[in-house]
Amino acid sequence: MKRINTAASLISAGLFLTATGAFAAPSAAVLVDGNLRGIRWTTVFTNAVDLPVAWDWKTNATYATLDIAGMSGSVTTNLYKNATSNWLWQAFASDVPAVEDVYDLTLTFKKDDGVAVGALTSRLAVVKGAFGGAAVNAVPDSPSWARVKENAVIPYNASFSEAATNAVSAQLAIAKRGGAAQTNVFAGVAGYYGWKIRNNGWGYGTFDLALAFPGMTNEWTAALMRLPDGFMFGVR
Repeated sequence: MKRINTAASLISAGLFLTATGAFAAPSAAVLVDGNLRGIRWTTVFTNAVDLPVAWDWKTNATYATLDIAGMSGSVTTNLYKNATSNWLWQAFASDVPAVEDVYDLTLTFKKDDGVAVGALTSRLAVVKGAFGGAAVNAVPDSPSWARVKENAVIPYNASFSEAATNAVSAQLAIAKRGGAAQTNVFAGVAGYYGWKIRNNGWGYGTFDLALAFPGMTNEWTAALMRLPDGFMFGVR
């Protein structure tokens, strides 16, 4: 009898919930990006970024140091356990960013004596295309495609080609002709790289860039030129 009564109670409850639920207003639609390999997760879409710091707090840490380092500046602040659950980062002053940048975020958990007991890291990019219209140059032979003047934000994504959709890492090589060279290896397959070309030892000249996904045959290459600042003219 208990089973029958329980079943009857559940049926009655179900009818009650169905009846009352008929008067509930539907909630607003929420965008959910289930693609963990997409770059939306690392793209900033507002000038004020709310950073939660209460997650995964180390039990033996009393405070944490949050470091945000970009190509054109950095921010450091201390956050205290049970006193700060989030921190509002003002990524840029206006509604639309004046320059693009890539920021490395590091949340280092520390004990009272300053000894680090753990850390969390992340990378976020500020790109103008995420804030409305972006300038598009549709002329393939335009000289602007081959020139770089300021620090550059370079996107990479395995979805650029079907042949690279199973890739597990990415690699971007930058080499100045007759000069410095570096190879950047990324654990993910989608994101942004901040190439700090100003005041970082690169100088001027022609640079060869190659984006590849290890284990895949595809490779994207480009040659960029950086000219000295100021005016150049010839005299005959």
